[in-house]
Formats: sequence, structure tokens, C-alpha cells
Amino acid sequence: MKCWPALAPFGKRLSMKGGEIFYYDSAQDSGATRLPILALIHGLGDEADTWRHVFPALASEGFRVLAPDLPGFGRSAWKGHINLRVHAKAVIALLEKTLADNPNGAPEISLIGNSLGVGIAEMVACKRPDLAKRIILISSCFPIENRIIKKFWLLGLPFLGKKRYRDLRNNHKAAQKSLYPYYADFDGMENADKEFLRERVIERIESANQERGQISTVRSMNHFFLYGSRLVGRAIKKYPGKIYIIFGDKDIVYPLAKTALFRGMRKDAEFTLVTDAGHLPQQEKPEALVAQILRALRAGD
Repeated sequence: MKCWPALAPFGKRLSMKGGEIFYYDSAQDSGATRLPILALIHGLGDEADTWRHVFPALASEGFRVLAPDLPGFGRSAWKGHINLRVHAKAVIALLEKTLADNPNGAPEISLIGNSLGVGIAEMVACKRPDLAKRIILISSCFPIENRIIKKFWLLGLPFLGKKRYRDLRNNHKAAQKSLYPYYADFDGMENADKEFLRERVIERIESANQERGQISTVRSMNHFFLYGSRLVGRAIKKYPGKIYIIFGDKDIVYPLAKTALFRGMRKDAEFTLVTDAGHLPQQEKPEALVAQILRALRAGD
């Protein structure tokens, strides 16, 4: 799976139990740096390149930016078990490795997640609040309704999930068409982005690694919706850091109404919208999203 060209020089790998993760790190040398750290966590069926426009913009503002491919996604080859806890452990391992470069003092860390990455950011923050001064949640927030989501339940079934994934290998046009719901106006994006995304969705469906990562993660999400939502709800109430929620105003994948439960639990969470954006504002409206992220990062400074 090829990197977005401007990000390629920042690619690194970290071996851990179960496999290795690929990640981008804006600090290209291995020496210590005390720059504030931002960890960007992608969503389901995506990879670190989703941040291709946000990553350099935040790095140029003086942050050390990390963006991993979660286990089983993108270039993170994984042989071990895959579930939400594994994803959270991988992010924690990456942060701990990065902090090891700073023996004389830990820099401030903020977690930024999109979609599924929101759940991972919350899990990391609740388990290790020392690793997250704040969390910025883009296009999702957990918990939601404490029930199975039918779409995920069906995709998590042993045969149906694989069949749907493999059917797309024989129908590349359908695979490319599946991109549209995630954007307010896919056709209105820059040609380079559209071409990249059309090629990338084919790379995903042709990847046995990503097929396993996708289906295993969906099954784990179903278990989470049934049994884990209350636990996360109790934990997120106690999380001592700041929480910011950013949504595209035209998101149909995760409608704004689904934020009601979370916002009721954390009335202190600040909520803002990105205009004319769908579920992936980091790709569709990166400049507007970066402005919102910077506002959140500098609030209270």
C-alpha cells in the first residue's frame, strides 16, 4: 500500500507482540524532542493517510505528530488477535516508545480520533489519562445507544462479512462507489484526492491483511456495543482531561443526533461543526478542521 507522497518520508515501523505497526512521525530523527505530541487515530477501514493534509499542517504549527495504521489496517501487518483493546494497546505502545525518547520530561500529549478512532482515543485516555491531556473526537463519540448496530452485526457474521468484502474484489466500481456516503461532495474534491481514494479502496479490498483487520474489528465493535458501552460511559465521566467534539455538518454516517447521550454525560465537552463536510472532514475540509483543532489545543493556554 503506497503512502501519500508528501507523507512517505515520515514513515516508520514499530514491532510489538502480534505484529508491527506502520506509522508516520513528523520528528524524522530518533533524538529526543519535547514538542507537544498529537496522536492521530484513523477510523474503520481507513489508515494513517486519511490525515494526509492535516498531518503536515499540524506539524508546521510546532507539534510532533504521530499517525499510526491500526493493527490489521493499511501497512500494519498483524498475525495476532485483533480487537478494540489491541488497537488501544498499539496506540499506548507507540506513545510509550515516543516518550522513551524524552527521559528528562514527558511532553504534553493530545489524542485526536476520527470515527472508530474516537473509541480508541477514549479507551486510551480512560486507561492511561497520563497519556492524554485532552481528546478531540471527530465524527463520533462513545457511548451511544447500548445496543447492536444492525449493519455492524451483519458484517461481523463469519460468512456474510467475508462474502461482502470479497464480492467487492470482483466489482471495483461498486467498491469505489462505496466511498460516496462518507463525503458531503466526493466529486467536488481535488482530483489528486479522488484518484488516490479510488486507488486506495481497491488496495484495501485486495488485501487479506485488511480483510481480517476489518472483520475482526467489526466483531469486536459488536461486543463493545453490547457489553462495553456502560463501562466506557462510567470511565469517560471520570476522565479528568478536556474533551472536544468536532462534526461535519453533513455527516450521514454518524448523525449528529447520536451525540446526545455523550454530550449529556459530559456537559463540559465543547462541540463545534465543520461546514460542508461529511464523516471525514480531515480529507474534505482539512483547513477548516485544522483551525478547529488548533482552537481546541490552545484553549486555556
